[in-house]
Amino acid sequence: MSRRLVKMMNTLTRLRRASCEPGQILLLLPRCIQHSGCEQRIANDIQECRRCGRCKVKDLLEMSERYGTRCAVATGGHLALELARDEGVRTVVAIACAKELQEGMKGIFPKPSVGIINLWPNGPCVDTDVELDRVEAAIERLIKE
Repeated sequence: MSRRLVKMMNTLTRLRRASCEPGQILLLLPRCIQHSGCEQRIANDIQECRRCGRCKVKDLLEMSERYGTRCAVATGGHLALELARDEGVRTVVAIACAKELQEGMKGIFPKPSVGIINLWPNGPCVDTDVELDRVEAAIERLIKE
Protein backbone atom coordinates (compact mmCIF):
# COMPACT_ATOMS: atom_id res chain seq x y z
CA MET A 1 0.00 0.00 0.00
CA SER A 2 2.83 2.43 0.87
CA ARG A 3 4.44 2.13 -2.55
CA ARG A 4 1.14 2.78 -4.31
CA LEU A 5 0.49 5.92 -2.27
CA VAL A 6 3.99 7.26 -2.99
CA LYS A 7 3.46 6.61 -6.70
CA MET A 8 0.06 8.34 -6.58
CA MET A 9 1.50 11.39 -4.77
CA ASN A 10 4.33 11.59 -7.33
CA THR A 11 1.77 11.49 -10.14
CA LEU A 12 -0.25 14.23 -8.45
CA THR A 13 2.84 16.45 -8.21
CA ARG A 14 3.61 15.83 -11.89
CA LEU A 15 0.01 16.57 -12.95
CA ARG A 16 0.02 19.79 -10.93
CA ARG A 17 3.11 20.79 -12.92
CA ALA A 18 4.70 21.91 -9.68
CA SER A 19 7.76 24.05 -10.27
CA CYS A 20 9.85 26.55 -8.37
CA GLU A 21 13.27 28.11 -8.13
CA PRO A 22 16.09 25.64 -7.35
CA GLY A 23 16.74 27.19 -3.93
CA GLN A 24 13.16 26.41 -2.92
CA ILE A 25 13.61 22.67 -3.53
CA LEU A 26 14.68 20.54 -0.58
CA LEU A 27 16.53 17.32 -1.35
CA LEU A 28 15.88 15.29 1.77
CA LEU A 29 18.03 12.24 2.54
CA PRO A 30 17.64 9.51 5.14
CA ARG A 31 20.56 9.01 7.53
CA CYS A 32 20.75 5.34 6.50
CA ILE A 33 22.11 6.35 3.09
CA GLN A 34 25.42 7.22 4.74
CA HIS A 35 27.90 4.34 4.87
CA SER A 36 27.58 2.69 8.27
CA GLY A 37 31.35 2.48 8.68
CA CYS A 38 31.85 6.19 8.17
CA GLU A 39 33.30 7.96 11.19
CA GLN A 40 32.08 11.37 10.00
CA ARG A 41 28.50 11.86 11.20
CA ILE A 42 26.46 14.08 8.89
CA ALA A 43 23.19 14.04 10.82
CA ASN A 44 23.62 17.59 12.14
CA ASP A 45 25.21 19.11 9.05
CA ILE A 46 25.39 17.35 5.70
CA GLN A 47 28.21 19.68 4.67
CA GLU A 48 30.44 17.79 7.11
CA CYS A 49 30.53 14.89 4.64
CA ARG A 50 34.13 14.15 3.64
CA ARG A 51 32.95 13.05 0.18
CA CYS A 52 34.98 9.85 0.24
CA GLY A 53 32.61 8.15 -2.24
CA ARG A 54 31.80 5.08 -0.13
CA CYS A 55 28.11 6.04 -0.25
CA LYS A 56 25.81 8.20 -2.38
CA VAL A 57 25.93 11.21 -0.04
CA LYS A 58 28.84 12.64 -2.04
CA ASP A 59 26.94 12.28 -5.32
CA LEU A 60 23.74 13.74 -3.88
CA LEU A 61 25.59 16.72 -2.39
CA GLU A 62 27.28 17.38 -5.73
CA MET A 63 23.92 17.12 -7.50
CA SER A 64 22.35 19.54 -5.03
CA GLU A 65 25.20 22.01 -5.55
CA ARG A 66 25.04 21.66 -9.33
CA TYR A 67 21.33 22.49 -9.41
CA GLY A 68 21.35 24.95 -6.49
CA THR A 69 18.86 23.07 -4.31
CA ARG A 70 18.86 22.75 -0.55
CA CYS A 71 20.03 19.43 0.86
CA ALA A 72 19.57 17.94 4.32
CA VAL A 73 19.63 14.66 6.20
CA ALA A 74 16.71 13.66 8.40
CA THR A 75 17.41 11.37 11.32
CA GLY A 76 13.72 10.57 11.69
CA GLY A 77 10.20 11.35 10.55
CA HIS A 78 9.63 14.27 12.91
CA LEU A 79 12.76 16.09 11.75
CA ALA A 80 11.93 15.33 8.11
CA LEU A 81 8.51 16.95 8.51
CA GLU A 82 10.03 19.96 10.26
CA LEU A 83 12.56 20.47 7.45
CA ALA A 84 9.93 19.99 4.73
CA ARG A 85 7.47 22.40 6.36
CA ASP A 86 10.00 25.24 6.37
CA GLU A 87 8.43 28.28 4.69
CA GLY A 88 11.37 28.65 2.30
CA VAL A 89 10.78 25.16 0.93
CA ARG A 90 8.19 25.04 -1.85
CA THR A 91 8.85 21.49 -3.07
CA VAL A 92 10.50 18.39 -1.60
CA VAL A 93 12.39 15.55 -3.25
CA ALA A 94 12.66 12.93 -0.54
CA ILE A 95 14.58 9.65 -0.49
CA ALA A 96 13.43 7.07 2.06
CA CYS A 97 11.68 3.75 2.51
CA ALA A 98 8.10 3.54 1.25
CA LYS A 99 6.57 3.69 4.74
CA GLU A 100 8.49 6.84 5.74
CA LEU A 101 7.74 8.49 2.39
CA GLN A 102 4.04 7.75 2.73
CA GLU A 103 3.88 9.38 6.15
CA GLY A 104 6.02 12.34 5.13
CA MET A 105 4.22 13.06 1.88
CA LYS A 106 0.85 12.93 3.64
CA GLY A 107 2.25 15.11 6.42
CA ILE A 108 3.26 17.98 4.14
CA PHE A 109 0.36 17.78 1.69
CA PRO A 110 -0.66 19.98 -0.21
CA LYS A 111 3.00 21.02 -0.60
CA PRO A 112 4.27 19.27 -3.75
CA SER A 113 6.67 16.42 -3.15
CA VAL A 114 8.39 13.64 -5.02
CA GLY A 115 9.23 10.47 -3.15
CA ILE A 116 12.01 8.18 -4.29
CA ILE A 117 12.03 4.81 -2.58
CA ASN A 118 15.52 3.83 -1.50
CA LEU A 119 17.14 0.49 -2.23
CA TRP A 120 18.11 -1.99 0.50
CA PRO A 121 21.11 -3.99 -0.71
CA ASN A 122 22.00 -4.73 2.95
CA GLY A 123 18.50 -4.84 4.40
CA PRO A 124 16.48 -1.97 5.82
CA CYS A 125 18.09 1.05 7.48
CA VAL A 126 21.73 0.06 6.81
CA ASP A 127 23.82 1.35 3.91
CA THR A 128 20.80 2.04 1.72
CA ASP A 129 21.16 3.19 -1.87
CA VAL A 130 19.28 5.28 -4.43
CA GLU A 131 19.11 5.51 -8.20
CA LEU A 132 20.78 8.86 -8.88
CA ASP A 133 19.17 9.27 -12.30
CA ARG A 134 15.71 9.18 -10.70
CA VAL A 135 16.71 11.88 -8.21
CA GLU A 136 18.16 14.06 -10.96
CA ALA A 137 15.09 13.62 -13.18
CA ALA A 138 12.82 14.66 -10.28
CA ILE A 139 14.86 17.80 -9.61
CA GLU A 140 14.93 18.74 -13.30
CA ARG A 141 11.13 18.37 -13.58
CA LEU A 142 10.60 20.66 -10.60
CA ILE A 143 12.90 23.52 -11.58
CA LYS A 144 11.01 26.48 -13.01
CA GLU A 145 12.07 27.22 -16.55
